[in-house]
Amino acid sequence: MSPNVAIISATIAVVTLVFAIFGASWLNQRHIEKLLDQLEKRFDERFTSLEKRFDQRFALVDQRFASVEQRLDRIERQLEAIFKPVLPPRT
Repeated sequence: MSPNVAIISATIAVVTLVFAIFGASWLNQRHIEKLLDQLEKRFDERFTSLEKRFDQRFALVDQRFASVEQRLDRIERQLEAIFKPVLPPRT
């Protein structure tokens, strides 16, 4: 084997190795991007479900506050009816 053939063969091997490394890196990057997209979708779904739960809970709390407010208004009207302010008689 002549030295030129050995040098050309080694050069081709190095170039092939570099292309293989860059190709593997590119494929790995694509795979990681897909995994990150899936993760983002999962987070979006979870945040959406949590948002729905919070909305339901706050709606329930709003209903309870509204009922308490109605009761307090009714009690206030009853107390106003019972304890009407009376001016002292003039003499």
